Amino acid sequence: MCANETDDKRAGSNRSAFLAALESLRGMPVGVWIALALILGVLIGVFAGRQFPSRSPAPLKIQQANATTYEEYRAGELENRIKLVDSALFRSQRSVKPEADRLQVQAVEGRESTGREYLYQTIRMPLTSAEKTEFVRHLTKELGILVPSAKLSQSAPNQLDISIDGLATHHLLLPGEAEKPAKPERPQTAGKGRLALIIDDMGEDVGFAQGLAALNVPVAFSIWPDSGNREAVLKIAKAHGREILIHLPMQPKGYPKVDPGKHALLVTMTADEIQSTVRRAVERVPGAIGLNNHMGSQFTENPFGMHVALQTIKDKGLFFLDSRTTAESVGEREAKRVGLRFYKRDVFLDNEQNVSAVLLQLRKAEALARSSGRAIAIGHPHHETLQAIRQWLKEKDDSVSVVALTALPVR
Repeated sequence: MCANETDDKRAGSNRSAFLAALESLRGMPVGVWIALALILGVLIGVFAGRQFPSRSPAPLKIQQANATTYEEYRAGELENRIKLVDSALFRSQRSVKPEADRLQVQAVEGRESTGREYLYQTIRMPLTSAEKTEFVRHLTKELGILVPSAKLSQSAPNQLDISIDGLATHHLLLPGEAEKPAKPERPQTAGKGRLALIIDDMGEDVGFAQGLAALNVPVAFSIWPDSGNREAVLKIAKAHGREILIHLPMQPKGYPKVDPGKHALLVTMTADEIQSTVRRAVERVPGAIGLNNHMGSQFTENPFGMHVALQTIKDKGLFFLDSRTTAESVGEREAKRVGLRFYKRDVFLDNEQNVSAVLLQLRKAEALARSSGRAIAIGHPHHETLQAIRQWLKEKDDSVSVVALTALPVR
């Protein structure tokens, strides 16, 4: 039998089956027909979406709580509300001129309120009169949605202030585009500003690790003990002389709904269990010189758990970098009690996975290093983060140097 005859018989059989199916549908209730129509509509929509994808700009990607992010969303804390104000500023700038990178960090100052540290920021954004009106309108709307406790006020012509619950957090300079930018103030220690960069969640994306290692600056690798490509990433880090940290999962306040990952430190653990978990992590990341927490907003607030963990870290000859996923962390206090070398994070780079947003965070870290002499910034293995670091290195202030974490003095 030829191929054409076979195809004709198959087609005839298919038509008979189709007609039989139609016959069987006769007399079906109206509700069933409606349900079938709805299902058909959804299938058509999915097909059309795949065949003809939207050409609108991709939305900003914001860190959500899962096994690859640094912490669960906790809007109540001051630092997290400041992050949301930063997001409102960035989104409002994009609404005025999406293709422009206009948010310029003029200065960053570390401040403290009721025992909580935060960054007070002075940001400059040149705008025409029409753009300024649109920017303020959009910013007011964004703040109302993201940070209802934030207040926007005009302190002088072309100057705005943002406060959260009466606490000043941002000072905005909105000059006309023709005005020349004022040079950022230089501290007396100009040329001495040092910035350490750490990338968490390493150990999965080998290509990212290669790109990070190729940077001509000593960015530290913080590697998950249970990551799938741990050994390959370790090899890359060691070959390029990069400092290696252990990125150890710790219990977040959203636990167990928010999962920190395998072999995490939990507040219910005994001292022996904590010690065993820390030792296991150290064994799985040979060559590590320090450890920082993945998530951990619950565990790092627990004095007993942190004391045991930090004592074990010290016994293994490592230091501790507090990622500061909670303002109530007892990491610094317990590190002093056990005599452990201690660092803490100042800036998170990529709450929003967008090159311009990461650039803004890098400039904040740079400004903080310039004013205070030192800063520590933590990012994650997103390609937007790597692209932003590459761009920032081409334009950064020469008075600030990117250094190894251990080149910074301890707290």
